[in-house]
Amino acid sequence: MTLRTLSVLTLGAVLAACGGGGSSSPAPVADNAGPSKPVPNIPEVPRQGEGEIRVLSNRADLISDGDALVEIVAADPEQLKDARLSLNGQPLEMDLVATEAGTRRALVNGLALGRNTLRAFLGNGTVLDREIINHPNGGPVISGPQIQPWNCTNAAAVDEQCNQPAEYSFKYVPADKLQTLITSFDPQNPGLPDSVLPYDPANPPADEEIARVTTDQGVDVPFIIRLEEGVQNRDRYLIMTLYQPDQPWDTFNPQPQWNHKLLIHHGGNVGVSYGMGNPPVGDLSGGGTGTAGLLIGDSITTALGRGFMTLSTAQANLGHNANLVTAAESLMMAKERIVEQYGEIRYTIGTGCSGGSITQQHVANAYPGIYQGMIVQCSYPDVWTTATQFADYNLLSHYFGNQLAMDEEGFQEVFASLLSAEVIPVVQWSAFYGHLPLNPLISDLAFFPSAYPDQESCPGLAEGVPVYDAQERPDGLRCGLLDYMKSQFGPRAVEVWSPNEQLLGEGFGGIPLDNVGVQYGLQSLQSGLITGDQFLKVNREIGGLSVDIDYQAERTVADTQALKNAYRTGAINTAEHLANVPIIDLRGPDPGIAHDAYHSWQMRARLETTQGHADNHVIWYGPIPLIGDTVYTTEALLAMDLWLSEMEADSSDLSVQEKVIAHKPLYARDRCLSVSSIFDPSGPIVPLTGNLLYPDPIIPGLDLSLLPPPPAEAGIVVDAVTGQACGLDVSELPVVSELPLVGDLLGTVGDLLSPLTDPLVELQQLLIQTRFGTPRTVAGDDIRTLTNKCQLKPVDPADYPLALDAEAFAAQVAEIFPQGVCDYSQPGQGVAATETWLQYGDDETVIYGGDVISTDARQSRQGWASPAFEVGVQ
Repeated sequence: MTLRTLSVLTLGAVLAACGGGGSSSPAPVADNAGPSKPVPNIPEVPRQGEGEIRVLSNRADLISDGDALVEIVAADPEQLKDARLSLNGQPLEMDLVATEAGTRRALVNGLALGRNTLRAFLGNGTVLDREIINHPNGGPVISGPQIQPWNCTNAAAVDEQCNQPAEYSFKYVPADKLQTLITSFDPQNPGLPDSVLPYDPANPPADEEIARVTTDQGVDVPFIIRLEEGVQNRDRYLIMTLYQPDQPWDTFNPQPQWNHKLLIHHGGNVGVSYGMGNPPVGDLSGGGTGTAGLLIGDSITTALGRGFMTLSTAQANLGHNANLVTAAESLMMAKERIVEQYGEIRYTIGTGCSGGSITQQHVANAYPGIYQGMIVQCSYPDVWTTATQFADYNLLSHYFGNQLAMDEEGFQEVFASLLSAEVIPVVQWSAFYGHLPLNPLISDLAFFPSAYPDQESCPGLAEGVPVYDAQERPDGLRCGLLDYMKSQFGPRAVEVWSPNEQLLGEGFGGIPLDNVGVQYGLQSLQSGLITGDQFLKVNREIGGLSVDIDYQAERTVADTQALKNAYRTGAINTAEHLANVPIIDLRGPDPGIAHDAYHSWQMRARLETTQGHADNHVIWYGPIPLIGDTVYTTEALLAMDLWLSEMEADSSDLSVQEKVIAHKPLYARDRCLSVSSIFDPSGPIVPLTGNLLYPDPIIPGLDLSLLPPPPAEAGIVVDAVTGQACGLDVSELPVVSELPLVGDLLGTVGDLLSPLTDPLVELQQLLIQTRFGTPRTVAGDDIRTLTNKCQLKPVDPADYPLALDAEAFAAQVAEIFPQGVCDYSQPGQGVAATETWLQYGDDETVIYGGDVISTDARQSRQGWASPAFEVGVQ
């Protein structure tokens, strides 16, 4: 602990003794509130009672913003009747709220920064003590020293941490959504108008103009949404929920339309920022809720209508913040606030495309408990194995001349390079890329620029802050992914410092990937798609990237510690801790726009390696590029909700992993066409219609919910007869083995339709099962592509076609690779299991690579999920 930290803690304790604190939340008022009763006289060294104080809203050592929801449990509940609390030696003037279980609860305010002692005085003169460690609302809690400089852009900020009081506003869904869209259309401002309109409680629209909705708990209310917008961890968050403006809501008495479920939605892309952002508000890369949602799907409005609360934070938007530790931190703090201000949560589902999938899958693996289920679209498993793929693309494109020209002269140069005999012909580029050439081009445009430390327009940066330039400003701010995650990767070792690092006397952020020993195009050489001369030329001249992400003749060399830290921190997602979490992966064809379909199966292969199965992982493939189908986000929400509710209801001794498998709905199965969505437990959902027909049709007189729901087995029949292969063996499904007639029917119908379906299956296998690849899979890595730096082996003539005179050819390869070539039969260098719940220091001291938080949390965080999910068991 630093001297400054010790001084802050001492000052905090003094303030607490005088009644001070760090909370912005009002104290709760219990229904039975009355005059405060005096704390009984207790001996100087009181005897500890039988029971405990549980902290429900977060781990007791990770509390923020000065308040915590606690529960007092006594071996004899009678001792709680007159129980009282004190905080840091001062009595708390509040009554405790009784629960049906015989415990008492309280929302404790006034926690000082740092360590606090909460004491419960029981009726028999004994006490229960609990230490609570409180952190600032502006952070950090687990992420260590914060990114600097930081630009607060909220006019209401009251300090340098951007803190401000929460702001509340309302919106409503109009009774006639279609009419609203038509009448609101503005030809001067083309686009879909917002179908969720502002609501003013002081001047509300007529009741008949507001849609009504019945939640999944049967509560009928006007479709009015309250938006809470505030700041935590120096950035914005958004909480939305159905709300009756004329009714109260507190921690212990939520309004009945909330079903205590939470949906977290995320934004897309990948990037860095040095100032505040906005929380995403839609399923697809943060697209708007209530606008195009009627056409492209909108699980958020659907979730709100069913009674869910929704949450998004700017920090958990990967396009705004690529630091996945602060993303997890922001979600942790926001969930704590929800539990303290709104009530306990039953379970949490994540949703999001691209960067939103990375955030979910990374956070769920490295910080388990934040999600109980995930819906990922156009997914990647993580940033840093994907970064290896995109770095390879960039190097190959540099070599091929496959880069967009910015002017006429540049275009002529690119065109000339395409025709040049000095490079690989265009038709053979895919033999090295493992993909259509468009994919590398798009990845360079969309994602690769975030890696550059010398970005001209550094996102979020206040005007006048100098940005790094290798020649002109070596001491400027390095605005790139590596230095943004320096606390996780660590600085580069002194022996590899560049001239600028030597000049500054400090290492830049370490590089967690390299291409030493990578034989680009090896499998294409072996299959005859490229010649031996082409193979040798590319591998001799491919080069690499420097710490400044500049091209260099030498290959990229990973920094040893950064590589190890990338694995142990979960920045490279090794998927050891996902067996507790059901995952529905929504995927469409890959047209070459940098969202390869193979990534869904890449994640599955990682799960199979660590878990021995992937029964918690479902892939829904559909015809629409990237997302599969416009109804998938909505349908997946319903399927995931069913899955988790069945797990929640299971009070048996099964482990959470066993419950995931035991309660997997038949609807949550692999499939490759969206037509079987009409066989859904919540009623028919017509494919490719967005939300136009859900939850209530906007076509007059059409109400598909009036139709009787078909049996789940009907979807299996549709899967079989339409040739939905997708890696699914229909014969192994329980419904087939348990119902012989169904199996016979499948066989008979399948035989009759096979002339029609066989070509479809072949087409699926070509476009889906092959799933393209990456430069590393072409070089010999397996589909998991977890090897960011390979182990090396001597060059082996057996790896090369005999037609090349393998011995002589191997000698030429050895000249290019004097240290050896990649041995993908061995684990990559530095590969290690992800360690969970790492923390990276305090506001002054960084712990590079993180350290495990103390395990002495003792029944914390139980308000995050129902007992069946075991989130409170640390």
